[in-house]
Amino acid sequence: MHFASEIKISLKREYALCSNAIAFYKKAIKEFEQKYHLSTQAFLKKFEAGQVGDDADYFDWYAFAKFLAQWQKTQSAIRSAVR
Repeated sequence: MHFASEIKISLKREYALCSNAIAFYKKAIKEFEQKYHLSTQAFLKKFEAGQVGDDADYFDWYAFAKFLAQWQKTQSAIRSAVR
């Protein structure tokens, strides 16, 4: 029983880590959206079609969007496990 409790505590810690990462990436993505007056969904379509330049911001924005999706997926899995 104690082992299960420790696992649950660890998962809650990981969930908090996910929440912090998600907040970080959402903030960074929002800044890109405001700077370029473009939603992330529209940007991703253009980026993947090769319709944007080689600016470092574009590569960061793309990576941040992918990282955000992965953190959200991880958080969802943890949420399901902790219930």
